[in-house]
Amino acid sequence: MIDENNGDGEENATTPPGEGPEISTNLIPDLGSKGSILLRISIISTKILWITGRALVVGLLIVGTLITDKERQNRFRRWALLEGDRWIIVGLLVGAVFVLSLLLTLTNVIGVRESRFVTTMFSTIIAGLFSFVPIVISVNQLTVSRLFETPAGLRERIDSVHEFRVDLQKMIADEPVAPTDPALFLAQVVELVSDRAIALRQVVSDSHTGEGELLEDICRYTRMTRSHVEEMDDQLADANLSLIEVLLPMIGDTYSKNVNVARRLQKKYDDTLSDSAIDLLDDLQELSLSLDVLRQYFKAIYIQQELSNLSRLIAVSGTVAFVVSMFLVMLFATGDPSPHHPLVLQIGVSFGLSVAFAPLAILLSFMLRVATIAKQTAAPGAFLPKRETPEYVR
Repeated sequence: MIDENNGDGEENATTPPGEGPEISTNLIPDLGSKGSILLRISIISTKILWITGRALVVGLLIVGTLITDKERQNRFRRWALLEGDRWIIVGLLVGAVFVLSLLLTLTNVIGVRESRFVTTMFSTIIAGLFSFVPIVISVNQLTVSRLFETPAGLRERIDSVHEFRVDLQKMIADEPVAPTDPALFLAQVVELVSDRAIALRQVVSDSHTGEGELLEDICRYTRMTRSHVEEMDDQLADANLSLIEVLLPMIGDTYSKNVNVARRLQKKYDDTLSDSAIDLLDDLQELSLSLDVLRQYFKAIYIQQELSNLSRLIAVSGTVAFVVSMFLVMLFATGDPSPHHPLVLQIGVSFGLSVAFAPLAILLSFMLRVATIAKQTAAPGAFLPKRETPEYVR
């Protein structure tokens, strides 16, 4: 034991002083700097994978819930097609493309280090972005075509709108001049329908107390009429409503059905109803037709405004997508721009793909609502096509 300890001591004694510490101090900073960079990259990659994994799990849970619950399916469809903020839907679509592409690049399903693949992909995207130009032109043609009309045609349209407002204004005794705001005007018409329905039920109950079937049919009709206008009145309570917020409560109601029910009641009880009850039924028919006309008129204004807005958004987003795609092509034109930082390239390519997808997401989001509104209000008047008002728009 003594010899071994002495040997060790001699070996340590023969080591040149300072040689060991110099070697360790030269190596530690070099290894530490590279290790810290790799550690940070691995931590960031782990966090991104964790976030994307949680997002996928939440998405799968939401999809599973929607598949199994019909009521939630209808609410989700109504939100996605009509009530939802279009920019939230655009953000969800663009964010989904970014997360999906980043996940595929991190798992090497998409090889962003292949410069030829990246340049070819974004060159194809640039070529595809030019297809949005005819779409923008077509949308502008649809919008601008309604503005070109002869002075006589314009005067006829303005006079017809004015005459319609005057006819309704005559029925509104408390307002000498009807408001020009769509929400306020519609609120007055809705209040007028509710007042006429209450008056009809009161008149019938006072003058036909002994006729149970008549009173029951009239009460059923007035409940049906008031139930919808009360829902509309609740949604029109807020001030400064946009046109789409005014139009949405009017979608899904079968105004022609209300008119037909009133006509059947008049025909069935023609010899029994009093003159005041018949006059109130006539007023309710006229008001139902007026609500249908208002719905069609507001729809035309909304679609014209929305298409104009859509053409501008597609032009701006398409230009941004073109510029971003062009810079990415130039960045990868000479090969892998940064082989030591693959995560930066993966994020950059994923960001470029999401930006390039943005014009299509905007087009899809806004056109879904325009097409849904056009479909649900496509048959004004006395006819109601089957399945015009599906369950999710009620």
